[in-house]
Amino acid sequence: MDEDEYAVHQLLGGDREAFRRLITRHQAAVCATIAVLQPRGCDCEDLAQDVFLAAFRHLGKFDSRKGSFRTWLLAIARNVCRNAHRRPTTAQLGELPEFADGRTPEAHVSQAELFERLDAGLEALPEEQRLAFVLVEIQGLSYQEAATIAETGVGTLKSRLHRAKASLRELLRPVATDKDRAVVHRVREVE
Repeated sequence: MDEDEYAVHQLLGGDREAFRRLITRHQAAVCATIAVLQPRGCDCEDLAQDVFLAAFRHLGKFDSRKGSFRTWLLAIARNVCRNAHRRPTTAQLGELPEFADGRTPEAHVSQAELFERLDAGLEALPEEQRLAFVLVEIQGLSYQEAATIAETGVGTLKSRLHRAKASLRELLRPVATDKDRAVVHRVREVE
C-alpha cells in the first residue's frame, strides 16, 4: 500500500488530517493541470477547491487497482475543467511580476513573451492534445496514467502528444520580422 492509499484508508476511517496530507501532496499538480486546461484569467484556486471537494465526496469510489490516487485526482480535475467551460467566467487581471530574482527587465519581458506564446499555443491546441501534453510533459505522468485520465488508449495518447508537440514547435518557432526578411532579401540579391 503506497502513501496515498494509506492516507485514503485513514481518511475513510475518520482521520480528517489524512485529507490535508493528500491536498498538500497533490495541490501543485492539480493547480498546474487546471491552469493549462482553463483559459487565462480563470480562478484556478476555486477550481482546485472544487476538485478536492469532489474527491472528498467520492473518495469511496477510488479504486487503487484501476490506477494511482494522483491519476484519479487529475481525472477529476479534467472533469471539473470541462464543466467549468460550460459556466460563464469573468476576466481577472493578473498581478505584475516582481523582479527580486536579479534578472533584468528585458530578461523578464523575453521570458514573459515566450510564456505568452506557449500559453497561446496551448490554448490553440485541441483539448485532447492539450491534455496529453500537460499530463505527460508538464505533470510527468506515464503514458498509461495519462491515457487513463484522458479516457483513451496509450497509442492514441502518444499520437495526440506527438501532434501537440509538432504544433507547439511550429508556433514557437522564432518569428521573422520585416527587418529579418529585408536582410535575407539583400543576401539573396548578392548571391
